Amino acid sequence: MSLLYPKQFIRDVLIDEIGDVVNHHPYLAFLLISSGIEFLGKCIDTKNQEWDTNKNEQDEPPFDKAIKELFPEKYKIFLEKYNLRDQLRNGMSHMYTPKAKIGLTQIKHDHDGKIKYKDNPVEEDNKLTIVIEYFYIDFVNACKTVIEKDFDVDKMNKPLLSIPN
Repeated sequence: MSLLYPKQFIRDVLIDEIGDVVNHHPYLAFLLISSGIEFLGKCIDTKNQEWDTNKNEQDEPPFDKAIKELFPEKYKIFLEKYNLRDQLRNGMSHMYTPKAKIGLTQIKHDHDGKIKYKDNPVEEDNKLTIVIEYFYIDFVNACKTVIEKDFDVDKMNKPLLSIPN
């Protein structure tokens, strides 16, 4: 058995394995990234020294904390306006589909070959559409920010899980 520490888990699983899923199964990647954002929020929660914390001890939900501290400014606006945690994370985690205010897509090309979506997320008709390729890039940047941080909390310096060799 090999032991994975949190930063190695982020590299191997959240960046590399989810990247493979983005390329081959983009819809599934939305669920994995949403859960991954929750994990990143737990990583940067320095008030809790262990992974299995009581929700009442947290200042804010880990998903929200990660969006606010690790993602580009535009996500912070959409976090509240579209309630990303409920509409995206909870929808994907509990129903395997986002809730009504969130749309999911890939980069699409118009009939003339031009890219239809050049930004992420895209706000149209009171709905937020998230483009997986751009969402993954923003997620990877958030992961790298966590990897580069020095942590003085025990949970980040202890093995997270063991995996078969």
